[in-house]
Amino acid sequence: MDRVRTIFLGYRIYRIKFIKIVGFVLLITAMVFLGTLAFFVNIWTDDLRQQAQNVFMERERMLGNIRMWALDYTDGMYESTTLMEDAAALFSSRDMEEYIQRRRENSLGNKTQIGYLPVNIKKLLLDNQKQIACVTLSSEIGGRKTIWKEFEDVRLEFESTEKEEGAAFRKGGDMMAASYPVRNVEHMDQTLGTLEFWVNSRDIYGGSMASSDWMLWDEEGNQLLDYGFAGQGEELLAQLKVKEGHSGWLYPENGMPVYFIKQISEENRYSFLVVKDIGALLSDNRHTVSVMIAAFFLVALGVLVCYYGGIRSDAAFLSMIMEMLSAMEGGNFGRIQEMTLPSKHKGNEYGMIAAALQDMGMKLKGYIETEYILKLKEQESQMRALQHQINPHFLYNTLEMLRSKALVHEDRDMADAIAMLGSLYRARMHKADSITLKEEFGFLEMYLKIMALRFGNNFVYQIELEKEIEEIPTVNFWLQPLAENFFAHGFDQESEYNLLIVNGYAKKGGAEIMIIDNGCSADPSKLPDIRRNMIGGNDEAEADIGLRNVYMRMNYFYGNGFKMDVGNNAEGGFRVTIFIPGKEGKCTH
Repeated sequence: MDRVRTIFLGYRIYRIKFIKIVGFVLLITAMVFLGTLAFFVNIWTDDLRQQAQNVFMERERMLGNIRMWALDYTDGMYESTTLMEDAAALFSSRDMEEYIQRRRENSLGNKTQIGYLPVNIKKLLLDNQKQIACVTLSSEIGGRKTIWKEFEDVRLEFESTEKEEGAAFRKGGDMMAASYPVRNVEHMDQTLGTLEFWVNSRDIYGGSMASSDWMLWDEEGNQLLDYGFAGQGEELLAQLKVKEGHSGWLYPENGMPVYFIKQISEENRYSFLVVKDIGALLSDNRHTVSVMIAAFFLVALGVLVCYYGGIRSDAAFLSMIMEMLSAMEGGNFGRIQEMTLPSKHKGNEYGMIAAALQDMGMKLKGYIETEYILKLKEQESQMRALQHQINPHFLYNTLEMLRSKALVHEDRDMADAIAMLGSLYRARMHKADSITLKEEFGFLEMYLKIMALRFGNNFVYQIELEKEIEEIPTVNFWLQPLAENFFAHGFDQESEYNLLIVNGYAKKGGAEIMIIDNGCSADPSKLPDIRRNMIGGNDEAEADIGLRNVYMRMNYFYGNGFKMDVGNNAEGGFRVTIFIPGKEGKCTH
């Protein structure tokens, strides 16, 4: 039966089942892994959002302190009359010449030294703790003036209306920290202008969120700082315009999804944007991701290994069942009896099926053996009836008469042949079914002597039997049919040297008998058919004296342990090898 497999994947039912379970486990593992990864990504984005908020709030506190200092300075200006007079002159002047003229007028009208606002602001600019980069004065009458520090001094510049608006940003400050109106001390309901305090965004936000990309821009959309955007800032800002909320995911056309956190300062009118793509987020947490991958891989592998072990065990048991069926198909019921059912399956349906098959095999073996014995008995009865129909004394007397005439004519070979034939016939007629190997070899030698007389110098034989196996019981009349096969199929009358060797040697557990000739070899391609017919062929009458008959009789007599094989000799000729186990007990005579 060629359906017996050695591995479980050889069975289609288990192969399909295993492939399905592998796919199912991988799918479930991938889904759970992605769900777990999404959970951790949410935690990591929360951490990123908290980090961005902490940075933003810290910078807001810094700017709040700067606003307080700017407010204190603005309020302190009112305490000096001369400083306020200079501030009024500066706010209302359109250029340096006009400002100098107004200062001259102020000096003529005052007996004390007049104030100078740029020098007073210098103290504010040179205080590194306050981080103010420049101060602008704006009014409808005088336009805009910028005061900034240059080295250890301050510079004052009047901006013309033709210059680009926002030129003050080039003086070192690009982020307005505070803006306060300055009123006329003589008419408090009048405003001289606005005092604006500027800081450098790099001084405030430089070095923040180094692990992420971030951007800083003002309310007019002017980009102040950019860290790591690498040209994708415009695309992200375009998506942010239509994106609701202060955090979430952006999906650039080229690139991985990006998580953003946007913080807006209403007081200082600027926005702080932090972004990180999913790849960078996973890279920052690669150790956690690696542990997750390893854990899920081991879990999936463990499930598959456990399932593999179970399905392999079931497949092995199915192989045993298939092997039982194969043995039954070939009539090898002894193999079924040798099989041991695993204890794992004795209580389940597999075990019930295997036990039933084993029991069925034993019953079939008993039935076949019973039928075979009955058939042999029937043949034996027919033979004995035939023997009784022949008068043995008549045959013996006839052979003795022929021997006497041969002696009279001095034909010694003929006389010896007739004598051996009578002895062989008398021994076979009076021997029981079970004899010793020594007796069976003796009968064979009688037969071969007769054949040697018949063929003369063309035939030579050699018989050898070791003494320690001479008393092993065996079946009567089985060596002679094997020798007859040689004369029927291997003997070449035209050859001057036909050799037949029959040797019996002691071997561990029993004896080995070898029948070797130098005749015609069998076709190598037909040897498998010869062996198969010898073991499992039919029981037709014409096969009784052949290999099949010898094998069946010997196998029935010895049972387990008996072996018989045929083949060709390397030097030429045919070979029959038989191993018979040492059988205890005495022969029945």
